[in-house]
Order: sequence, then structure tokens, then C-alpha cells
Amino acid sequence: MRILIIDNGTSYLPQLKKLVANHIFEVAEYSKIDSASAENFDAIVLSGGHSFPVSGNSERLQKEISLVKNSKKQIFGICFGFEVIAEALGAKLELMQIKEQGILDIQVVSPDEIFLNIPNFQVFENHRWIVKEPASEMLVLARSKDGIEAFKHKTKPIYAVQFHPEMFVEKSCGDEIFYNFLNSIK
Repeated sequence: MRILIIDNGTSYLPQLKKLVANHIFEVAEYSKIDSASAENFDAIVLSGGHSFPVSGNSERLQKEISLVKNSKKQIFGICFGFEVIAEALGAKLELMQIKEQGILDIQVVSPDEIFLNIPNFQVFENHRWIVKEPASEMLVLARSKDGIEAFKHKTKPIYAVQFHPEMFVEKSCGDEIFYNFLNSIK
């Protein structure tokens, strides 16, 4: 499988590369995305990032937002990538009072093949923003005490998770969820 990782400035890029090590993959910086080339991949992963917020930076993220809106490929957004997808779909983001960092309990609210019938699980979080109001095209899949943790597009092959499946794989099941996404690609 060919996977394109859109690097949004994540400090977890080495761990993300480990998750896709059994596949052919390329990494492209968010500002240098070529939508036509992206269509040559089987899946696109939007990484986390921390250099600037998604909210208020839609012009800076125009190429990535356009990719989300127009691509027919399978897309998986992680943390910042989750926020980019939410913004592209018209969801409302909100800054949290306190940064969420550490292992967090997640509850599945809408069963999906990426969870393999697991009703709840633990994952690693590291973010300051939440989806305050989901967009109409979003199907919420999982929640935590902070709100929406996972969603998918109602009609397109797009998934997004607020957590980091690439981190603390021995203490969480984020990597299993990511692999389930990859295994779902036909």
C-alpha cells in the first residue's frame, strides 16, 4: 500500500513512520502538498502538529483543506489533522482551558470497523483544541470527558481521531485502531 503522510509539524514523525514501516510511504510538508500527486497514493495521513492552531489559519492551510474537501482517497487525520478535517467540514473548534496530555479513556458511541467491537479504550492525548460543534457531514464515533475523539465523514472515506495512535503503543490501543483503518482500505 502507498501512503502519503502530510507533516503538519509533528514532533512524533518518527513514531508515525514506524506505524507505516511495512508500507511504501512518503512524507510531504503541509504547505507543499500537490493534490494531483496525492491521488497516486492509496491513503493519506494528516499528522498532528503544534506550531500554530488550525482555527484562524484556513488560508495558511488552504492546500490541506482543499485536499480534504476534494480527494477521493482514504484519509486519516491525527490530532491537528483531526482539527483540519473538522474545519474543512465546517465544524466549530474551541480552545480548551487546560491542555489535555496523557493517557485518556475513550468511549465508543457509534460502533465502527476501526474499533473492532471494542466499547471503550485508552489512548494518548496531547492537544489544546476540541470540536465544540460537529459539522452535519460528521458521524461522531467516540468521545472522552473532553468531547469528540473520533469521527468519520458520512459519505467519504475520511476518518479523524483527536488522539495520537502513534504514541505509547504499549499502553494504549491507538496503533490497533490505525491498523484497522489501513486494513479497511480495499
